[in-house]
Amino acid sequence: MKKTLMMSCIVALSLSLGLTGCNEAKVKNLQDELAKTKKEKESIEAKMYVVTQARDELQTQVTELVESRDQLQAKVAELDSMQQRVNKDAETIAELKGQVEQLTQSRDTAAAEAQAAQVRIDELAAKLEAETAKVRVLQQQLQQVQAAIAELQSSIKL
Repeated sequence: MKKTLMMSCIVALSLSLGLTGCNEAKVKNLQDELAKTKKEKESIEAKMYVVTQARDELQTQVTELVESRDQLQAKVAELDSMQQRVNKDAETIAELKGQVEQLTQSRDTAAAEAQAAQVRIDELAAKLEAETAKVRVLQQQLQQVQAAIAELQSSIKL
């Protein structure tokens, strides 16, 4: 739009000066200014092209950075989830350690009770053996008494 307006002004100025009978020096000055304006226009267009390219590159970089940020946010969310699982696993491990400790205490208690029971069994076995020995002695004595009674009865019958 600016280009068209500028060109229109220059052409209108050139035509109006040409129609009014300007001398050649003024026309030459106007042509020089027109050439200078064209060079400035080309310079501005070249700068605009460079700026446009830079803007496009920056836009590409922004898009890449946004994608990278989104990926990082996804990874952070994944790490948060993993951290929660680790914390939950740590709690489970602590609970399991507590259960292991309770089971160890129960095992130790059961072992102590088993040892006490074994001592009692050994005591009872010793008493049983002593009582069994007494029974044998009494059976021998009974057999002797029975033999003596049988002898007495046989001597009484004779």
